[in-house]
Amino acid sequence: MIAVLCILVGFLAFAEFQYRQTSDFQTAYLWLKISGLWPIVPAILLHISLIFTGKKDILKNKLTYFLIYAPALIIAFYAVDTNLLLEGIIKEYWGWTYVFPKNSLLFIIMSFWTLLCAILAGGICFLYYLKNENMKKLQTKYIIVGLYLPLLISMFSDVLLPNMSIRIPETTIVMSTVGIGFISYGVWKYRFPALTAAVAADEIVSTMSNFLIMLDYDKKIVTINNATTELLGYTKEEIIGKPIEYLFADQSQDNNKKLFNTDSESIINFETSLKSKYNEFIPVLLSKSVIKNENGNIIGIICIGNNIVEIKDAKDKIKASLEEKELLLREIHHRVKNNLQIILSLINLQSNGIKNQEDLEIFRESQSRVKSMAIIHEKLYQSADFASINFEEYIKSLVSYLLSYYSTDSIQAKIDVENDIVLNMDTAVPCGLIINELVTNSIKFAFTGRAAGKIYIKLHSVDGFFTLIVGDNGIGLPPGVDIENPQKLGLQLVNTLTDQLEGKIDFNGEDGTEFKIKFKEQIYKNRY
Repeated sequence: MIAVLCILVGFLAFAEFQYRQTSDFQTAYLWLKISGLWPIVPAILLHISLIFTGKKDILKNKLTYFLIYAPALIIAFYAVDTNLLLEGIIKEYWGWTYVFPKNSLLFIIMSFWTLLCAILAGGICFLYYLKNENMKKLQTKYIIVGLYLPLLISMFSDVLLPNMSIRIPETTIVMSTVGIGFISYGVWKYRFPALTAAVAADEIVSTMSNFLIMLDYDKKIVTINNATTELLGYTKEEIIGKPIEYLFADQSQDNNKKLFNTDSESIINFETSLKSKYNEFIPVLLSKSVIKNENGNIIGIICIGNNIVEIKDAKDKIKASLEEKELLLREIHHRVKNNLQIILSLINLQSNGIKNQEDLEIFRESQSRVKSMAIIHEKLYQSADFASINFEEYIKSLVSYLLSYYSTDSIQAKIDVENDIVLNMDTAVPCGLIINELVTNSIKFAFTGRAAGKIYIKLHSVDGFFTLIVGDNGIGLPPGVDIENPQKLGLQLVNTLTDQLEGKIDFNGEDGTEFKIKFKEQIYKNRY
C-alpha cells in the first residue's frame, strides 16, 4: 500500500506541477480536474494505518474495503467528471489555482471525508503508540507525525483559510513532503529496513515539483531532490556536505535571520534568491521548518520552495507598464489643465475689448466655469491614482479663486467637508460646476446693499450618498424665481448637472438662500 501511496502522491505532485507552471487556461483546468483524485489519498492512509497496527480481523472483512474506498472513489469520480467540486480556476502570483467553491455540497463532503479518515487513522496509530514500547513506539511516533499531521495542516491552509477569504499557495504537496522528511529521518535514525514508508518518502521527494533542501544541525546540506539539481545545475555530489550559504545569493542579515532562526516551530514563508552553478540568481518562494527530536532538540531544517522567476518577470513587466500608463495619465491631465488655462487667457484677452457690462459678465462667468474644471485636472495631476481627488482641497482652491476673482474681501467663506472624501472625475466635474455656479451667484447677488456676508459649503456622505449644501446669509432670491424652471443660465446648469449626478435639489429661502443636493458617486460609463 505504501507503493500505491507513492505512485498516487507522485502523480498528484506531477499534476500540481503541470497546472501551476502551464500558461494555458485549458491545460491548467484539465490538470486541476485530474487533481480531484485527492480523496483517494486519505483512504489509503487509513488502510495503511490498519495494516501497520495489525488490525487483521478488520481487514479480513470485505465490508471494510467497501467502507474505506467506496466513498473516496465516488467523491473522486464526481470531482473529475463533473463541475460540482471545481467552480473555476484563477491565476495567482504562485500559479494557477482553484476558485474556492461556495455552498458546494461535494466540497463539504470531501472535506468531511478527509478529516474523518485523518482522525480515524491518527486515532488508531495513537492507541497503538500508547500500547507499545521502545522501537515500535518511536516508529509509530514518526508515522503519526510524518503521515497524518501534514494532512491536518493541509486542511487548515487549503480549506479553513479559504473559507475565511484568505488565500495562500496550497500546501498539500509541500506538507506531504515535510511529513516524508520526518519519516525519512526516522528510517535513517532507527534503521527500519522494513518500513516501506521510506520508499514512499524517496518516491514523493524525487518526483515533486518543489525543490527540497534538507540541512543538519550544523546547517550543512544532507540531501536534495531532483527538482533542486535541475533548478541549480549542480549534481547531488557537488552540493551534499556544503554549507547552506553555498546556495543562497542573498547573504543579508534579514535573510539569514529568516533562514537560520530556529526559535519558531511553525513554517516560515519568505522570498529569497538561490545561486546556480553558473552564478545566476534565481528568485524563489521558500518555506522553512525545523525538525526536532523527542527531547525537543533541533536536529535539522527543511527548506522547500518554488522557482518564481517567471512570476517576477511578469510582475516587473506589469509594474513597468503601470508606470508608463501613470506617466501618460499625468501628462494628459497636465496638458488638459494647460489647454484650459490657454482658453482662460483667450477669454480674458477677448473680454478686454468688450464695453457692454452684461456681455463682459457673461465672459467672466465662462472664465470661472472653465477655471473650475482646470482646478480638477490640476488636482488629478497631483493625486496619487489620477482617477479621484480630495474634494476638500478642491473646494478650498475653487472658493479661494472665486473670492479673489470677484475681489470680495468683505465676504467670508466657511467650508465644512468630511475628512477624506474623494470623488472620481465623472462626479467631481459636475459637482465642481454646481459649486461654482451657486458660490458665484452668492458673491454677485446675495449681499447687494450689505457691507459683509457669509457663504458656507458643506459636503458629507452617509450610506454611499453625498449631501452637498451651498448657502449664504444674504438677501435671498428675488420673488418669482422658479427653482425648477429657472430663466438664468446659472440655475439651469445647476439643475442639469444635478440630473447628470442622478441627484435631487432641495431649496430653502429662509434667512438667505440654501441649496441642498443629494447625489451618489457616478460609475464610469463607456461613451463609445
